[in-house]
Amino acid sequence: MTDPAVLGGQYYGPGGRGEVRGHPRLVSSSPESYDLAVQQRLWAVSEDLTGVTFPV
Repeated sequence: MTDPAVLGGQYYGPGGRGEVRGHPRLVSSSPESYDLAVQQRLWAVSEDLTGVTFPV
C-alpha cells in the first residue's frame, strides 16, 4: 500500500535501531546520496548496464 501524503523526494526506511530493521518511517538518506558526482556516476553506470538512455 502507498501513502498519498508522501511527497516527492521523501525517503522511507526502517525506523528501528540503526535504521536497519523495523517498520517504515520517514528517514534521512545517506550523505552519499546527496553527492552530485555520485548521482551522475550512478546514472551513467545504470545507462551503460541497461543500454537505455534518456535525453537530458
